[in-house]
Amino acid sequence: MLKKLSTLFIFFIFTIISLKAQERIKKTINTNWNFYKGEIDSFPNKNNDKLDWEKVNIPHTWNAVDVTDDKPGYYRGTGWYQKDVFIPSSFKDKDVYIYFEGAAQVAEVFINGKSVGTHIGGYNFFSFIITDAIKFDKLNTFSIKVNNQHNEDIPPLSADFTFYGGIYRDIYLVAANKIHFNMDNYASKGIFISTPKVNNQEASVMIKGDLTNNNKANQNLIIYSQIFDDNGKKVAEKTDKIKTAAQQNQDFQQVFATIKNPNLWSPESPYLYRVISQIKDAKTGNVFDEISNSLGFRWFSFDADKGFFLNGNHIKLIGTNRHQDFKGLGNALPDALHVRDMHLLKEMGGNFLRISHYPQDPEILEACDRLG
Repeated sequence: MLKKLSTLFIFFIFTIISLKAQERIKKTINTNWNFYKGEIDSFPNKNNDKLDWEKVNIPHTWNAVDVTDDKPGYYRGTGWYQKDVFIPSSFKDKDVYIYFEGAAQVAEVFINGKSVGTHIGGYNFFSFIITDAIKFDKLNTFSIKVNNQHNEDIPPLSADFTFYGGIYRDIYLVAANKIHFNMDNYASKGIFISTPKVNNQEASVMIKGDLTNNNKANQNLIIYSQIFDDNGKKVAEKTDKIKTAAQQNQDFQQVFATIKNPNLWSPESPYLYRVISQIKDAKTGNVFDEISNSLGFRWFSFDADKGFFLNGNHIKLIGTNRHQDFKGLGNALPDALHVRDMHLLKEMGGNFLRISHYPQDPEILEACDRLG
């Protein structure tokens, strides 16, 4: 009997793994980078051993100290990051991406000496597909050239804050099935949720999405999305069948049935639902990809005489302006420090945050959602 139960248990685990095997893998590659401050004229030649490389971890900026020392100005130029990354053979049938949460302000990415893309702008996410540049079951040399020189074609041109240079937010390696929510859409999740109508009695939810089929054949798919309350109870679901063409992107839209008596989000009660969206094989039901997003129901309005209203109630906005830097670290903050700032704001009675002049780390927005 015990043997039968063990066999059943193993089969059950295998079944779960089989159904989940096609979902994306995302892991940080933040640690143990080599950093060189300056130009490397010989790149991509291998004669760089004589250079004065420094061991660093990401997040990193080369301006952590010189912006606060006694010398005028700070370094605005080029820095290089290099690391060997092992890519397992299990990634062979997947699309492999390198994903950045932020690098300032021009970043060019090389894999094994081959340029896979350049991103301009110091504050937004970006990603590059690197499948054709990597070698599987081997170490691959990742080299990233970053530059924060003043450039009249790249805003902002001048401001009352520092234009730090470096890879100052997290880097990820992502392996996704050939069919996945589109990461090339400005490095977004490929899922965009809106609430066209919200009041005390009901709420409507709409999803606009974008997926990629990088297979060589057309594919019949199911888009399955579920909405859960904060206790994990399913409150809505939507299933749609679509057919995607080979080597193409596909837009889709889902409109949910009205959710009755929604729990509303507010600073006093920051209630969050969870939206899980999946791409499934229409024939087998296997999950190709899955994305999770938080969702809060609220509506707001402004009145010239009375001020700001949230969910029909007048609220006095109390808050701060925030820049993404810290003494001794520059703008290369770990997630814990970002979240700490939001806890401090909440503890001092704040309910409003102005995120300065630029998009900030995703941990900031997620903490604001959670804390109210």
